[in-house]
Amino acid sequence: MKLLLVEPPKRFWFVMGEYLPPPYNLLILAAVVEKELPEIEVKIIDCQAEKLDWEKLGEQIRRERPDIIGSGSHATCNVYKTVRTLDLAKQIDPEIISITGGSHFTMLDEETLTQYPHIDIIVRYEAEKALVGLLKHFQTHGCSTDKLEKVQGIAFKRNDEFRRTTDYSPLTSEELENLPYPAYHLLQDMNQYHFAMMSDVPYILLEGSRGCTHNCTFCSQTTFYRRHWNTKSVNRIADEMEWMYNTFGSRFFWFTDDNFCGGRPKLIEELCQEMFSRGLNGDEIEWFAQMRVDSILKVGDGLATMNRAGNYWQLVGGESPFTEVLDSYQKGIRGNQTVDAIELLRKNNILAQLMIMLGHETETRESIQQTMEWATDVVKPDFIITMLVTPYPGTPMYEDLYTKGHIIDYNWTNYDMIHAVCDMKYLTAAELQEELYKAYRHVYDSWSRRFRGIFAKNKYKRRIFWYYFKAGVIGQLKRLIP
Repeated sequence: MKLLLVEPPKRFWFVMGEYLPPPYNLLILAAVVEKELPEIEVKIIDCQAEKLDWEKLGEQIRRERPDIIGSGSHATCNVYKTVRTLDLAKQIDPEIISITGGSHFTMLDEETLTQYPHIDIIVRYEAEKALVGLLKHFQTHGCSTDKLEKVQGIAFKRNDEFRRTTDYSPLTSEELENLPYPAYHLLQDMNQYHFAMMSDVPYILLEGSRGCTHNCTFCSQTTFYRRHWNTKSVNRIADEMEWMYNTFGSRFFWFTDDNFCGGRPKLIEELCQEMFSRGLNGDEIEWFAQMRVDSILKVGDGLATMNRAGNYWQLVGGESPFTEVLDSYQKGIRGNQTVDAIELLRKNNILAQLMIMLGHETETRESIQQTMEWATDVVKPDFIITMLVTPYPGTPMYEDLYTKGHIIDYNWTNYDMIHAVCDMKYLTAAELQEELYKAYRHVYDSWSRRFRGIFAKNKYKRRIFWYYFKAGVIGQLKRLIP
């Protein structure tokens, strides 16, 4: 039996620069299948790294002749790529079993299976257990959609009737600990994976923990992991980092954690000390992480230890200066905390990337201007990424804005945080799109800020401003205005 996992042809988020991430979710699933079911042949096709368009992908599928093909997407903006991949496989061979998963397909499983009959099965929530159970079922009963009711954690259709089996619980910390290392050996060339704005060396993804116990209304990850947070041990995280360092020569690591180490100062300190004991420090490696504002404040002086261990870049979600907006998002922070957190990062030589979200239900042109002036003149981060409110399916925000009739665009490709998909109380989607363009101009078309960025002491900040100066990001944003 052969399982083919596909990362489809796609375009990446131009706002973050020219980059190519490894297909991490596929790598974990492939590794789990190799460990649990070694008799099944597993292959990965990464169309970006292998430079495959849709025609060449079709040729690869014909050549591989899989029994089962899987392609999924956490990001709603990429779901049509997954749909097209599975449709292509079915056109080549209708007998191929087609499987998908991820946050979007979990939340909209019935709608997806009804709209796209060429998708046979949706693996819901975290896929490790459900996929293994499904493959064992196929080994026993053959590759068909018969008797799927016995398989836990999936959705499917039988005789045009939608069916969903009992979901698995989120993976525990012990289960995360026992996951195999990602199957990077199945990729053709590790050197393909890069993030031009961050580093000149290839980068690698590293998962320390999963989920988040907070309840931000806009966060699809909180919904997907059902407000659970679980972590690998300090030794396991360091083992994995050391393995990647020695096996692949990795020197730049991107932690996938939604809130690095759950924001727990003791855990962060223990991890950094373990890294030091193995010779993994800022002289040898660099790493990126994202943390909540309140977590950064709790870590406090521990940021200096993180920096010595190689943490030179952090992403921080500040969202808004306005208390009423933060409260409506159930963010659990205040604007003054964002100011203090960014100052702490900069004081400890960690590049501070601030995320701002425009387009709240009560947003006005004046409030957007105040938000951007607060970001640049009060918070003063090294780098600002501005997004538009995007109601991802399954989140409380989606349910609220859907009920109120604010959502006007259900083209999932536009759910990328830079397309306006809602008409709000005071601003239409078209007006919000224009305001996003103006927000980026405020930051990156200011000659004084541009000059300070291009000639900054921080090498990452220099790279960012040079990229924005040369790549025409603002012009691309302007073209999005209707």
